[in-house]
Amino acid sequence: MKPTALPSTSNAARPALGGLPEHLPSLDGLRGLAIVLVLLHNLDVLAPAVDRPLAVALLKETLYVGWIGVQLFFVLSGYLITRGLLASRGQPGWMRDFLVKRGLRILPLYWIALLLLTVVLPLLGVTLPHPSHFSTAWLWLHLSNWTTPFEPGGGPLPHVWSLSVEEQFYLLWPLLLWRMGLRDVWLLCLVLIAASPLARLLMLNLGLPQEAVYTFTVSRIDALAAGAALAVWDAGRALHGATRWRSAHLLRLAIVLLLLTAAFSGGFRRLGDAAQIGGYTLLTLSCTAIIAWAILVDRAHARGALQGGASRWLRGRVLASFGRYSYAIYLFHKPVHDLIGLPLLRQLTGSDSSADPAVALLYLLASGTLCWAIGWLSWRLIERPALALRRHWLSRPVPAPAQIAQAPAPAAPPLDRATSAVARGRADAARRRDFRAPARPWGILTRARPVRSR
Repeated sequence: MKPTALPSTSNAARPALGGLPEHLPSLDGLRGLAIVLVLLHNLDVLAPAVDRPLAVALLKETLYVGWIGVQLFFVLSGYLITRGLLASRGQPGWMRDFLVKRGLRILPLYWIALLLLTVVLPLLGVTLPHPSHFSTAWLWLHLSNWTTPFEPGGGPLPHVWSLSVEEQFYLLWPLLLWRMGLRDVWLLCLVLIAASPLARLLMLNLGLPQEAVYTFTVSRIDALAAGAALAVWDAGRALHGATRWRSAHLLRLAIVLLLLTAAFSGGFRRLGDAAQIGGYTLLTLSCTAIIAWAILVDRAHARGALQGGASRWLRGRVLASFGRYSYAIYLFHKPVHDLIGLPLLRQLTGSDSSADPAVALLYLLASGTLCWAIGWLSWRLIERPALALRRHWLSRPVPAPAQIAQAPAPAAPPLDRATSAVARGRADAARRRDFRAPARPWGILTRARPVRSR
């Protein structure tokens, strides 16, 4: 049976994607894993392992590799944002609702953090290291990824460049998807994935700093586009109800791609020609396979299938809590490191680093715990109250939990079993005719004969 064709431009009366649960717990675990990796990299105070035991050298490399957590964040964002847009576009006020949701999720905490770190603390005589040579307006406008590479030491907040990349994606991506069908979105994603390494190659040949190639939006668009392509694939799976892929296949594929990435980039190097031209894209594909595996894990868990140790660990409470608080942890971990952690370390050891692995691990544990506590407070005092405002501003207000519990169930007309089966079959056939998506990802590129009405 040939895969069916997809509408390419029609945006009217587009049905919502059925079969997609609102919440995927494994993705919370992956988000938690991503922030833990970032903490390993940015809170690393272990001195360079020169002529050190092999175990210490391996520990240093493990801490360094944590930078790949940012790439995992990008692919996750591309998937989640595109999945939500595909499910809601065409509905009244969908664009406004999307911007309201993203604004309430990102802006309140971000503005409070900037106000505290760039206005209040300097007035109290506390300044972040590496003062900016540019205006802080770049931070407020979510454009700091274009200036951070040219700042001494990356500027006062060198880590928020990735938030700027995501905000730019949130603003531009809905405009591109507005009049596009699934097949066209898939093609656009493939073009962006292919163009991004070429853009990095061009920038390196033009002599741009490697840090600029690391932070510019065009350099990281392949990760966001890969996540978006995964959302298209998942939409096709949901509509057709089957796939030839199994979670074990995807997990093995992810491991193979990670090994290829390590070999191609010289051990997950962050900078360098080979790492930045092809290594970033291989890493993107690895993260995409991991997320696809996690999606299938959640689908299997919803069906009651038994899960292995890796999937149970991913869905565990520890990673889920880090995932829930990951935004605040990411936003504040560098200021905590610069303003609290390093001054205390200097008092204790007289240096910004330590040759003792035990000291480095203790520092990582203490700083990470403090960042988690800040995330916990931020979620309860800022983020969750801000999200609760959605019900007042969305076109279709979000009901309060108490309203949901008290709302009476809608009365259904009495149908016998045979009539119900026929009705469900007709509704399912109509949905598939109106909004087609192939079970195989490559099937999106194939047009099939139109379905004849009987």
